[in-house]
Amino acid sequence: MDHPILSNFLSLCAIPHKSHHEEAISAFLYDWGVKKGLAAIRDEAGNVILDKPGTSGHENAPVAILQAHMDMVCVAEDGRAYDPLTDPIRVINDGETLTADGTSLGGDDGAGVAMAMAILEDDSAVHGPIRAIFTVDEEDGMSGANALHPRHLEGKYVINLDWEAFGSLCCSSAGSDMYAVRRNAEWETPAADAVAYALSVQGLEGGHSGSQIHLGRANAIRMAAAVLAAGAENSAALSSFRGGSAHNAIPAAAYASIVLPAEKAPAFLEAARREIDARLEACGLTDPGAVITIAETGRPEKVLSPGMSRDILSLLSAVQDGVNTMSGSIPGLVESSANTGLAELRADGFAFVVHQRSSEPGIMDAMGDRLRKQAGEYGFEIAQLSSSPPWPVRPGSHLVEICQRHFRELFGREIRVEPVHAGLECGCFSNKNPALDIISIGPDILDIHSPKETLVLRTVFDCDALVRRMLKEIAEEE
Repeated sequence: MDHPILSNFLSLCAIPHKSHHEEAISAFLYDWGVKKGLAAIRDEAGNVILDKPGTSGHENAPVAILQAHMDMVCVAEDGRAYDPLTDPIRVINDGETLTADGTSLGGDDGAGVAMAMAILEDDSAVHGPIRAIFTVDEEDGMSGANALHPRHLEGKYVINLDWEAFGSLCCSSAGSDMYAVRRNAEWETPAADAVAYALSVQGLEGGHSGSQIHLGRANAIRMAAAVLAAGAENSAALSSFRGGSAHNAIPAAAYASIVLPAEKAPAFLEAARREIDARLEACGLTDPGAVITIAETGRPEKVLSPGMSRDILSLLSAVQDGVNTMSGSIPGLVESSANTGLAELRADGFAFVVHQRSSEPGIMDAMGDRLRKQAGEYGFEIAQLSSSPPWPVRPGSHLVEICQRHFRELFGREIRVEPVHAGLECGCFSNKNPALDIISIGPDILDIHSPKETLVLRTVFDCDALVRRMLKEIAEEE
């Protein structure tokens, strides 16, 4: 199947573009725009802004901004050899869907970038002035959107193409704060008669920590901490710990090892296995593929102090994770949540990342205060890595009405208009220019931020048709 959107998407997949490593793809998009004769800007953050004038007779129509982000969450199957900084995404096209060979696909948001590119290069499309904004680092802090100069948002409409459910129109999103929690390592030499055990938590569903947090899926980091804490006594010492693949992905796997006196081993194993059984039973419906194993392993050369080990396991078990509050006005909508997305013990210390979300600033502040207090109680330092504002609902949005009408005419059904408990760059844009009329739409992308990520091709082409219809109507506004 040869289609401009697919060709563009495959070009993007050939260029590694993990968050914070978008130099190559940013340069590619800038050069592509120049070659297509578009007015092109690449700002200091790496964002690319491409302008295309309106078609004949529509030069004075309102500016419509097409927006998507160029970075992606890079996740590989356990055991898969994959370097996200150098390896391309190997795309599998079965004629109906696109997936990747053992890794995440990057349909979030390569599909949006590819759709915008296809419209920009199509001389037959009817539209007013178009500005395409391709941002960096949406997935890991939205620094690109935060750095974007407000002059680039001097339009009337923004069609954000970073949505993963065709037939749904997003009208509002949550704000988010991300924190790093850290403590310097306190290493010791284990006793000569100590025994070591390796814990493995694998096969969890994972998923997006915002849009899928309401599903109640298990968090592998917290599960590992709970198992070790259940069996550990004051003399137990961690020697390794790592879990998670991205701050905004629910951790699907975690690995740890612990060392303790030989005489404590039987009681430790009994208690740990009871906790394993309880955890597997508890997540049987949400994570049916979960596998937790614990087995004796070689004694390491160094371990953390028992006190620090105890503090790590206690804090990981104590911090807020999952849904915090539900909306009191919108049934079924998560109002606030938190995700412990990354954790790792390194030579210099132990650190983990907590991503908190809320549509209510007051609740967000309270969650942050609670995390700071808990971190301090266990001797950890905390630093805020990023913050993004919520995107409030715009009553009477003309762009929502345009989208609803054309969706109905094209597909014979109503499009759902709904907010989301996840962060979108729309919040940054709305904050910089409150007059903007913004919607977020996109094709069906299943299991984002995971090796199962799947882009449904029919919905890509349907979404493209919808956007083109909307742009044509906007072009008639003089």
